[in-house]
Amino acid sequence: MLSKFDPYKVKLAIGMLDPIRVWPYAFHGYVKKWRIVLRKIMNGPLVEHGMTVCVLGNTVVLSLDYYGASETIQAICAVANTFFTLIFAIEMFSRIIAIGAPKWLADKMNYMDGTIVMLSLVEMIFMSGGGALSALRAVRIFRVFRVLRVARLLRGLKSMMQIINVI
Repeated sequence: MLSKFDPYKVKLAIGMLDPIRVWPYAFHGYVKKWRIVLRKIMNGPLVEHGMTVCVLGNTVVLSLDYYGASETIQAICAVANTFFTLIFAIEMFSRIIAIGAPKWLADKMNYMDGTIVMLSLVEMIFMSGGGALSALRAVRIFRVFRVLRVARLLRGLKSMMQIINVI
């Protein structure tokens, strides 16, 4: 008789295999060990909860930026936007390194995350440039897409995942 699939038991079984795993020799073995450590860190609660706090913080900062805001608020928002953009880019690239590009691309939510991070990086580059790039400051419209990062918080809800997959 087949029993129900229990992801918790699978995770325990894989965890018990780690000490007896056979590692390749030379450079490839070290890279593989490093990626497994990075994968554990990236899937750990510290990174997951930290990214949730960053998403909420970024949403608050985006809501503070409005037309006619004082210079102080604009400067604080610019620094905070740069900080959050770099945090999200580092997290995305670390996750790609940890799990590999094919597995990262298999998750449809990563397409949305990756697009938002890339748009944020493009906006950051255009906003920091002078001269010819200063004419492209209208790229601020990309900030609207950053609000979609809140959808990242909905990954745990299966019903919301169906809605996001439809979108």
